[in-house]
Amino acid sequence: MHVTARERVLLMALLDHDSGLTLKELAQAASVSIRTIQRDLPTLERTVTAFQLSLKKGHLLSLEGRTEAKETLRGELSGKKHTDLTSEERVSLLLAILLDAKEPVKLFTLAKQLNVASATVASDLTKAAEWLELFGIGLIRKRGYGVEVKGSETNIRRAMSSILAENLTEEAFYHAVQLEEEKNEVADRLLHFVDLETIRMVQMTVAQMKQAHFEHMSDHSYMALVVHVTLAIERIRQGEQIRMDADQLKVLEQEPSLPIAKKLAEALEQKFSVSIPNEEVGYLVMHLRGATAIEPFELSLKEDQIDLTVRVKKLISGMEEELNLTLSEPSLFQGLLAHFTPALYRVKHNMKIHNPLLWRIRADYGELFAATKRQASKAFSPLILPDEEIGFLTLHFGAVTTRKKQVGPLSALVVCSSGIGSAKMLSSRIKQEFPEIISITNASLFELENYNPMDFDLFISTVKVEKEREALHVSPVLTKDEVAVIRARIERSVREQLPMTTTPSFLNISKGKPTFADIARMAGYTEQLLQSVGEIEVDELEKGLYDMCIWLESKEAVVNASRVYGALRAREQLGGLAIPGTGFALFHTRTDDVKVPVFYVLTLKQNVTVSSMASGEEAVNRVLLMLAPSSLDEHKLSLMSFISILLIGSEDQTRIFQRGTIAEIVSLLEQKCREFLLTYINEGVD
Repeated sequence: MHVTARERVLLMALLDHDSGLTLKELAQAASVSIRTIQRDLPTLERTVTAFQLSLKKGHLLSLEGRTEAKETLRGELSGKKHTDLTSEERVSLLLAILLDAKEPVKLFTLAKQLNVASATVASDLTKAAEWLELFGIGLIRKRGYGVEVKGSETNIRRAMSSILAENLTEEAFYHAVQLEEEKNEVADRLLHFVDLETIRMVQMTVAQMKQAHFEHMSDHSYMALVVHVTLAIERIRQGEQIRMDADQLKVLEQEPSLPIAKKLAEALEQKFSVSIPNEEVGYLVMHLRGATAIEPFELSLKEDQIDLTVRVKKLISGMEEELNLTLSEPSLFQGLLAHFTPALYRVKHNMKIHNPLLWRIRADYGELFAATKRQASKAFSPLILPDEEIGFLTLHFGAVTTRKKQVGPLSALVVCSSGIGSAKMLSSRIKQEFPEIISITNASLFELENYNPMDFDLFISTVKVEKEREALHVSPVLTKDEVAVIRARIERSVREQLPMTTTPSFLNISKGKPTFADIARMAGYTEQLLQSVGEIEVDELEKGLYDMCIWLESKEAVVNASRVYGALRAREQLGGLAIPGTGFALFHTRTDDVKVPVFYVLTLKQNVTVSSMASGEEAVNRVLLMLAPSSLDEHKLSLMSFISILLIGSEDQTRIFQRGTIAEIVSLLEQKCREFLLTYINEGVD
């Protein structure tokens, strides 16, 4: 009987737990991914069948059969040493050997290192060649010459990082690096290819930087960063130089994470006595930018914020249509926005991501996975999202659809100042938007004393009322924003299983309410923004933008018109600025040359073509110009993001920015800024 070391661990774990184990628990026992366990199940079934046992599957996996048969299997496993590797494990080790080699490796040398026959290695090399092609790396195989990989240093690094990511769990990494224990043969051998002592020194250096500069990085991203840095140090020591396009490097030098990357590079140079070139710093920036955080996403005025918002809304809308389900939940939108911020960066820069749950997601959410993949391909065209990313997106939508199935039945008390007529109008809208609310009690303001709001799941009113329980304040027509507020409240009550006693906000609640000085500063900044609003008619887009910058310089809103204009054009080169289907584009930038916030409307005498935020080009006849200083605190950044998202907040809002008069635009901005300030005063924002 041939049993691999991992299969032995799995079978012993099942023998030790008669009641059964989950796939996750088995994966933890062997320090591998759940997907790997799923692949091993058919082999385990064949093995136990030989001992008159069966593998019972379900939520828990367990061994079924007579006690005597189980003891016989235990004796067989305990009495022999099993060190065989699976085909996948052999290929992973084979790839690591070849990618790390400085010269061709003979076939018999590979066979000896893997403890298999040369014919087995020859077969594994075919699989290895197919895998290397995905990274643009060739595999040379010549009789008498040996086996060798050919590819750029960049692609070789990516391939090595991917091998480690596919075979290392956070637990295995922790045991090998922190505890210096060998818990998994393949993981341990792979880690030794990059020198364990170097990894430990890198980990200590990165850990110090993490605490000071990126403490909220997820464990998986942290591990990937440590592995990337270790590979970089190893390759630099070997004289290997990574290459990066000069234009790409110039763009990366504008990233906010550049100072952190430079500090990390300096610390590594001191630790390892090596010189880290700018290209390596550029790749550090990419890793920091592509890392996933463990905290909820916080909105800020980023260069791609509007583009991303448009695409995320298009994805949600497409999923709503395909699933025939309302998904207008703030948590879903913010969760997807948080995921896509690093995800798109990874995709655009060909940074591989490992999703150990992919096989399970496909199995449990097959139809939802397929729908997510279809809609994501439309919303993010021409980018192609890998299945690993689609899997994570599927979990976002799966969580929402599951919650919706769990919500209800709910009751609501609806109050209107003008009596039952308005209340019934509002009740009708509530029934349309929230089918889980099956009981609605209408009351006039004067009848409110006859009811106890605490007896209802929801307390909704068109007027401010002073009761022990605060009401959700809405209008009789129930706008989309108000629907989102109620949906968020329902979601929170289900998630936390708490009574609905406070009014939610679609801005994040801060750790503490703002001080009077904070409020005064925010009000002053908001006033500056509103005072800047204006409109001008221009013949040509480029000349109009430049003339606008010159005029702003004369008003001391900016200090160098040429540099601001250059920043606007540079932003245009990074990606589309036209908002799909609106007929207008948003030109925006943050720079030290901008001294006060600016929001201006440039109306064109004839249509011009501007690159779209989605794909292709759009004909626009109006350009919205939004400028902000670089040095803004998080609250002012939240205001700027709040303003930018208004452009696509609703059909009515979009229409006003699209073809409304300047008076209508000012009126809308004043109304929304007032709402923002009130929320800020009452709750603060993150």
